[in-house]
Amino acid sequence: MEKTFRVSSSPHVLDKDSVSKIMLYVVLALSPALLGSVYFFGWRALWVTALTVVSTVVTEAIVQKMMNRPVTVTDWSAVVTGILLAFNMPADVPFYLPIVGGIFAIAIA
Repeated sequence: MEKTFRVSSSPHVLDKDSVSKIMLYVVLALSPALLGSVYFFGWRALWVTALTVVSTVVTEAIVQKMMNRPVTVTDWSAVVTGILLAFNMPADVPFYLPIVGGIFAIAIA
């Protein structure tokens, strides 16, 4: 007897929580680290994070519009990407690097 496997795209486990709700929980979970970065590295760390988040959200909207896909910036995934990317940069990074990094993270990666 031959068994067949059904291959499908993720997610493989269904849950009542939506992607936007889960991503919002991730943003909330990252907020103490963001507050800590402002405490230890100053307000510039918040500026770097804000620039990165804005660049990822705007890039996602532009790329989705260019590809004639529905704009899904309200699902918070670009915000999570921006925060995590900003956490990998020093606070004294030149301001153009978070912007370029956010664009690259969404448009290319």
